[in-house]
Amino acid sequence: MVKNVWVGGIVLLFAACNTPPPQAWLRFQPSGQHAFVAGPDGTWLTRVQGADVVLDLNRTQTKAQLTVTNTSGAAVEVRVGPEASSPRGSIGDLLLRAINGPVGEGAPDMVPYNTMQRVLVENGWRGVFYLDSPLGRDAVLGQFFVLTVEGRNAAGDVERRSIPLTATNAGTMPRDGR
Repeated sequence: MVKNVWVGGIVLLFAACNTPPPQAWLRFQPSGQHAFVAGPDGTWLTRVQGADVVLDLNRTQTKAQLTVTNTSGAAVEVRVGPEASSPRGSIGDLLLRAINGPVGEGAPDMVPYNTMQRVLVENGWRGVFYLDSPLGRDAVLGQFFVLTVEGRNAAGDVERRSIPLTATNAGTMPRDGR
């Protein structure tokens, strides 16, 4: 009986040592003054050069999805990225689609997006920026940056909208995602 208790204790101890510790569940949230307005579904809304901008700060990960819908009547050149930072390589992906066109027909494939890269969003089109790693690396708790959306019209006029974001702890989840 005593031998069974020892064996059971050793097995339990071995299993506990091989279980990964919980990982902080980080997400970005606005911190400070900005030109975005809270939407009804937890998104953040603004406009640049007449195009609607919707920022969705994925509630379970440190990812952001920024959608620019252009119904302004003219093309808008859009640039998105963190201020005062220049990550090397891709910070996410970009998908351009016609607003009322057939799904995926006559449109380019999703392409990697580098910070503040110029993208022309034509009138009647939508650009979706999937910012998987806005800083070019994994965020850490308390990390602060300012996400900027810049719109330029054909006359060269520029409008900028910025929103300060901080990586906050939103609980814990197991390291293996279960």
